[in-house]
Amino acid sequence: MLTEYINVDVDLALYYLVDFLIAVALLSAMRYLSGLVGNVSATKEISHSDNKAFGISLAGAMIAVSIMLMGVVSGDAGYNLANEAITVISFGVMGIALMWLTRIAFDRLSFPGLSIHDQIMKGNMAASIIDACNMIATAIIIKAAMVWVDGDMTMAMLAVVVSFIASQIIMALATLYRVKVYEKRHTGGQLHNAIEDNNVALALRFSAYRIGIAIAVSAAFTAVDYDGDDFMLVFILWFAIALVLFVLLTLIAIVIRHGVLHKVNIAEEVGEQGNIAVGAIEGSIYIVVGLLLAGLIGA
Repeated sequence: MLTEYINVDVDLALYYLVDFLIAVALLSAMRYLSGLVGNVSATKEISHSDNKAFGISLAGAMIAVSIMLMGVVSGDAGYNLANEAITVISFGVMGIALMWLTRIAFDRLSFPGLSIHDQIMKGNMAASIIDACNMIATAIIIKAAMVWVDGDMTMAMLAVVVSFIASQIIMALATLYRVKVYEKRHTGGQLHNAIEDNNVALALRFSAYRIGIAIAVSAAFTAVDYDGDDFMLVFILWFAIALVLFVLLTLIAIVIRHGVLHKVNIAEEVGEQGNIAVGAIEGSIYIVVGLLLAGLIGA
């Protein structure tokens, strides 16, 4: 029988349908939520003002929500349809809230001298790329945390929130590292000023670095078995491994960068000339290393 080779439980078709409909509803709400949070009209920005930056930011938000929803709808089905719907809606709403929270944290903590939202409303493409990729990076981590947790829903949601907070600490360290590297390469220069000047090449490199870190950090979940009864221990183990992977990714990327971009003055090409080709290549290195680390740990 062909059904022996199909790894889909037909008996759960109704559960799949409920999950899908809830996911579509949450994605559809992103357009209106994006406008409400920014106190703007999404329709006006997209169709009347032709704000490309706003479009990229909203597109990134929708991709991020989709990634996060992969973690929401995965796992075992609920006890009944009502339980399944409540679980998916609860985790979905929480995931969206955490992603919007990371936007606020990014503005207030990582770049207090720069308002990403204001720059997006001005049509700053660099700011929109950073905003979109920031939410995608956060979604990658939230999705991994949701797949990792198990058992009681309240405890599982608390575990996701704690993991999110811890991951934001690592992401903040990653941002601080890039800020210091920029200041070292450009005497008297500030990374947030370069973003304000719409340096797309710099935005690509910076955003790819954060996504690479997010992939590595999320891979750390697969290295530790979740145990709700001993959460603090497994959480500390995960956090320690995530920190190690963060450092390891950064060091490995430096080695690969010297090989791939040999004899290329990266500071000049990206920071001064805004060379998108160099920025994209260097950024891709971070994502490649993150994927390789995730593959090795998950093997």
